[in-house]
Amino acid sequence: MKFIPTGSQTVGPFFSIGLDTLCQQPAMSPSPDAVLVQGTIFDGENAPIPDAVFEFWSDNEFVRAATNEDGNFFAVLKQPVNSLYFDVLIFMRGLMRPVLTRVYLGDERTFKEETSLQRVPPERRNTLCARAGETKNHFSWDVHMQGDRETVFFEF
Repeated sequence: MKFIPTGSQTVGPFFSIGLDTLCQQPAMSPSPDAVLVQGTIFDGENAPIPDAVFEFWSDNEFVRAATNEDGNFFAVLKQPVNSLYFDVLIFMRGLMRPVLTRVYLGDERTFKEETSLQRVPPERRNTLCARAGETKNHFSWDVHMQGDRETVFFEF
């Protein structure tokens, strides 16, 4: 059999078709270690991205969350057991591969000893930190794909 090279294809613009079953979220658990992370993803022109998918990974869980038509997402997660963060893969239109970032739950001052965060320039660390919400275990984290508020992304 001979393989013929073919071009890669980005996700979309119809990526959202069929995501309802792929990204089902459980109801918020009464468990004390359950947290809600919600936010909005923006493109380089600060417009919301309606067809992105987030994968949150930790040592004890994997959760997938899709954005709605306003670019909003939410994920119900368990607090990581052996780390201070969630690794986050983002899939969206225009990307040939997902991008990798992290989200820390709380203020960057909380994570002074975290080695990976220390490698990030101080003025950019806040892009990796979800802000505490109005209720316990509720965090807000916006992602900017480009521009002067661009979220930090890691190579993998």
